[in-house]
Amino acid sequence: MTLIDLGGDGGEPLDLADLKSWCRIERSDEDTLLTELIRSARETVEAETGLVLMPRSFRVSLDAAPFDGWCRLPRRPLRSVTSVIAYDAGGNARLFGTADYRLTRNGDAAAIRMGRSVLAAASNGLEIEFEAGFAEGAAPASLILAMKRIAATAYELRSAVAPEQQPAVIPAAARELLAPFRPVRL
Repeated sequence: MTLIDLGGDGGEPLDLADLKSWCRIERSDEDTLLTELIRSARETVEAETGLVLMPRSFRVSLDAAPFDGWCRLPRRPLRSVTSVIAYDAGGNARLFGTADYRLTRNGDAAAIRMGRSVLAAASNGLEIEFEAGFAEGAAPASLILAMKRIAATAYELRSAVAPEQQPAVIPAAARELLAPFRPVRL
């Protein structure tokens, strides 16, 4: 399974002014750096939890159709499934409608059960496009606080670690905030 982030329209869930206020930074000469640290903090929170903090679109590509027809969507909370495309042996794409698959939700996790018509047509793979993420301003406050802690720590380490390698350290306080949101695997 390959997950591709197709992006979204909104800004970051943590505002630059909020981070600067929280870190007590009054100058503006490092705003570009702080903006990059906000982005990397969000990406870290999302990677650790599987949650999407702002609405975005994704594509899941599967080389082969799942034997049992089930495909668990790797990002949550799910907003909608926008398309299911099967590729036949010749590489021809066939778009399927909502009658050809069933969406199942368990809490905030989601999976799609492909119908027989989709499985029969998908001899050369499947692509599922979906939208996931919290609405603007609806991301849990503890995840935003974790972002602040991660970005602030990265800011303090800015002279020791290059911006493209941040965050170099996830502080223990941020890990504790992320713990309840991590997916449980059995």
